[in-house]
Amino acid sequence: MAHEGHVLDLVAMIYAAAADPVLWPVFLEHFAEAVSGSTTSLFVYNAGTRIGSVMASGRFDPADMHKYTEHYVVIDCWDMHGRKLIAPGAVFLGQQLCPDGVLERSEFCVDSLHPMNTFHEFCGIISVDASAATVIASLRPEKRGPFDDADMLLLTTLMPHLQRALALQLRIATLETAAASAMDVLDTLPYGIVLISADVKVLLVNRFAKAIIDQNDGLTVVRQNLCTLRNADTRRLQKLICESVATSLGSGLCAGGTMNISRPSRRCSFNVLVTPVHLRPISPSAQQPAAAAFISDPECHFETPVQTLGHLFALSHAEARLAAVLIKGSSLREASEELSVSLSTVRTHLKKLFEKTGTNRQATLLRAILMSPARHLLN
Repeated sequence: MAHEGHVLDLVAMIYAAAADPVLWPVFLEHFAEAVSGSTTSLFVYNAGTRIGSVMASGRFDPADMHKYTEHYVVIDCWDMHGRKLIAPGAVFLGQQLCPDGVLERSEFCVDSLHPMNTFHEFCGIISVDASAATVIASLRPEKRGPFDDADMLLLTTLMPHLQRALALQLRIATLETAAASAMDVLDTLPYGIVLISADVKVLLVNRFAKAIIDQNDGLTVVRQNLCTLRNADTRRLQKLICESVATSLGSGLCAGGTMNISRPSRRCSFNVLVTPVHLRPISPSAQQPAAAAFISDPECHFETPVQTLGHLFALSHAEARLAAVLIKGSSLREASEELSVSLSTVRTHLKKLFEKTGTNRQATLLRAILMSPARHLLN
């Protein structure tokens, strides 16, 4: 087996790859060198569908990899003959899975292994679930002889680390996917959200907040601090943020506050609400939100999709069109003109809207629509 220092280097590479998957080929290259392999790869194999996909590889020609996953994986003799032996953590020589005599007469050997100048394999089963197995496998030419006990011992020593690293990688990927999905949701909202850290730095802005900041019309970010274009407004905004952060950290009682941010363009002021954010018990060095600023722009007018309103409240197309016009603040007469229908027709549609939304006044109708999911999605 490789000397202790080399083993420790391989373990370090495994955990580095868990944090950054693009580093798996680095580990696989060094592992291939340690066992005198011509190729080493990490792949996922689904025994039910006979579909395999290579996660990462070292010294594996991309063209050969493609041929294997597209065709030869279904006639892989080591899988076909050794499938019943597969168990998490198990390490095998190729001969244990399929005798060399059987392998050398197979289509898999003639058409796949020989063109790559490989014959001997040894592998480890990192994980097995209901649908697939994750495997690390090394190949080398027949003239080098089969892998030996020292190679098996090295992979057996590394196996627990490979299992933990891939589990960690899956956890990280799951969290990153959840975070990306949450950001996608925040980006649909018709108001700005700015998350601010305990050291009063901007951590995250959603799409609407970025659009407001990019206008440079009253709100901006300077050295990661949320600021205004007027010193007095900036001092007040920073005071609200600092008080909210103090509350989040347990050293204050302020619940946040609101303010209006004037704009050089003389357009309507931005409305800002700053509030504390509950802190999670994680590493003190980790950046997490300690305050949030919600920003609305009275100048923005969003068209609520007619089709969405229709689906939500079971409205006809005509009724949904009227609802979309009313929530913009139009009167019944203005709606009549915009929709090119009579005032009588508008009143008839309004009665239907009352029935279908469970309301009886125009004010409560508008509130029902404005509080619905349709109004809270940015087109």
